[in-house]
Amino acid sequence: MKIASRILSVALLALVQNGQAQGFINLNFESADVSSFSTGFVPATNAFPGWTAYVGGNQVGGVVYNTRPLDAAEVTLQGTNSDSLTPIQGQFTAILFGASIFAPQESAAIGQTGQIPLNALSLTFWGYSSDVSFAGQALSLVVLGTTPDYYIYGADISAFCRANGTITFYGATSDFKHY
Repeated sequence: MKIASRILSVALLALVQNGQAQGFINLNFESADVSSFSTGFVPATNAFPGWTAYVGGNQVGGVVYNTRPLDAAEVTLQGTNSDSLTPIQGQFTAILFGASIFAPQESAAIGQTGQIPLNALSLTFWGYSSDVSFAGQALSLVVLGTTPDYYIYGADISAFCRANGTITFYGATSDFKHY
């Protein structure tokens, strides 16, 4: 089965050299509260505190927990007890499943609004083939390193110092990966 996915890391962002970011929260996804887990879903606000989840450009109230969609765009939270997808590090990882055979233009995304700190030079995250924007502008990503399971990406964000905006990570919209 072909499914497109983009994995965002659990040590997602280092918006400044020391990993602190003024105005942004839960940058490593470790603040998830899955106590309200029910029939495969967790409320998006519990899964990703501080983040907003989107499917097909529309905000969604729930995200898939510890499983993967068969063939649909979906925002998922994967924990250490997932049957098929394990976190890159820590307890949780966000995995964005984008375009499907039946809805090739749909995407999944998560976004958060905040201010880029004055001394921020770069954004760093672990994942697999991601698209990222800040305040609606696509960020040019550079692969900083690789592992058998994920890439380490970086982007120069120095031009956005002190800017307020939404950072958005998008799931795949056209590439498919076999699992």
